[in-house]
Amino acid sequence: MTAGIAVRIEFAPALFTRELAAYYLSCSLRDIDDLRAKGELIPVGDTKRVKFRKSDLDRHAENLAERS
Repeated sequence: MTAGIAVRIEFAPALFTRELAAYYLSCSLRDIDDLRAKGELIPVGDTKRVKFRKSDLDRHAENLAERS
C-alpha cells in the first residue's frame, strides 16, 4: 500500500454461503434448499456450513428460462 493512498479491491468470493447464494440469485433460502434437494445445486466444503461454487450459481442463473 502506498503511503496515504487506500486501496480497495472488490471481487466475488469463490464459495457462497446459503444466504449469499440466495441473495446472488435473488431468491429465498427455501428456494436454495429446494434446488439443493433436487440436485441442481451441489454444496461443497466441510459439513459445518453449506457453501456453493460461484460457477454453479452462474450456471443455474444462465439456465433459467427467459420470461416472455
